[in-house]
Amino acid sequence: MSVLAAEVDQFSGHSALMPPLADATPLLEQEVNRRLQLAITMANRPVIKPPQLRSQSGLEYPACEEERLYDALAWELARPVIGQLETFAEEHPQISRHSVPFRASVYRDFIWQQSPSLVLSERVAAVIRVNGVEIGSDKLGHFFTEGYSYFEVTDQLRDTVEEALLFGEWSESLYFGAQTTGVFSFADLAANLNGLRFWNRILANYPDPLTGLEVAPYVRCEDQRWQLAEAFHFQGYVDSAWNESVNCSAFRSLDMLRQVLRYQPVCTPQSLPQNTYGRWQERVLNRSGLRVLPDYLQPEVILAQRAFMQEVRLPQGVLERIRELRQQLEFWRQQPQPQLTEARRAEAIQE
Repeated sequence: MSVLAAEVDQFSGHSALMPPLADATPLLEQEVNRRLQLAITMANRPVIKPPQLRSQSGLEYPACEEERLYDALAWELARPVIGQLETFAEEHPQISRHSVPFRASVYRDFIWQQSPSLVLSERVAAVIRVNGVEIGSDKLGHFFTEGYSYFEVTDQLRDTVEEALLFGEWSESLYFGAQTTGVFSFADLAANLNGLRFWNRILANYPDPLTGLEVAPYVRCEDQRWQLAEAFHFQGYVDSAWNESVNCSAFRSLDMLRQVLRYQPVCTPQSLPQNTYGRWQERVLNRSGLRVLPDYLQPEVILAQRAFMQEVRLPQGVLERIRELRQQLEFWRQQPQPQLTEARRAEAIQE
């Protein structure tokens, strides 16, 4: 999974002389709504009754079962690691995009010990335009797949948004970011949180977790059958917080930050949305620009907060041990290591 995790470079390969990217919103929305309808059709399909329960028909039509609906929607929209819409945006011939090869990106000087998943895969997400904002195609995966993870972590919003945010920071500090690519992306966190809003709005059982306002559901139960009630649109979800050259990332170490700064990336946090994220803005918006990952976003600190929220007592010394292991790993990464041959690179990806 981690070797497939991508980063986006929204600093390289752009020029004021280049035409702006065409907005991919209509094509993406059409695909989302198509998949919503496919999922609804799947959730409405009859199931075969056990023989002992059959009378006349051997089929039974489920009457708006929520679990079945969410399972079908996750199948269509929330594939793990590389989501369906992310793949669609990367491959559709009519979607305009900027693609920066890894070896021409601001990450080009990373070595495999620093950034194993990024260096081994050389997978840099394309840049597309959605709702007038340039974003990495990977943000679509975060919106749908990680947004669904937020939805599940909060028990479909029966628990607090804080649970979701801590889960997102935890995953970004470990397997989706700092420990695998070396990059902690605040733009990923913004896409994740908006994804939670999307999944809540499927049935709108709770007010919008960001605004606190009642919202119209995308799907309703009518005559004991699920029906698409509202078409999906990206407006209201995508903003400049999804753009990594505006909502800039943190890097696991000072060396990695210096390696990126060598290519003079321009970060403009002054363009971040001002009044959108309310009480959560300090969690998803980085107004400090490109920087080293702060101590409060290290995995052992986040784990302690998650344990407190879930009223779990961690074994004595476990947090200190995690910190020590992380520091030991970072020390190893800074030592001279043999170069990774192309043959070994292929072996590592297969492993």
